[in-house]
Amino acid sequence: MEQTANKQVGTIELVIFKTKPGFTEDEVIEAARAVNPVVKQFKGYISRRLARDTDGTWTDMVYWTDEASATHAAREVMKSDICQKFFGMIDEQSMVFRHLQPVMDDDPR
Repeated sequence: MEQTANKQVGTIELVIFKTKPGFTEDEVIEAARAVNPVVKQFKGYISRRLARDTDGTWTDMVYWTDEASATHAAREVMKSDICQKFFGMIDEQSMVFRHLQPVMDDDPR
């Protein structure tokens, strides 16, 4: 499994989504960045990556040490006003949310 900053990734939180109409790429990125200080406070957090496909589909990946930490954080961030701005941009009909257990990693780091 992937090692990041001496922490082993035990769970990958994967959120695939499109945004509601009217938001620019820069607005989405800015709102997503504002979430980082909130999620970094949770036990088990390792890192986060946000990617965008050419069709406007976004993929948000958060790496956690374990599923219990990821599940706890997923519940708690819903209470954060800072996070609500970002979440409010997401078209819920398009969203796929998963907690995944890594089974292979070929990252040479």
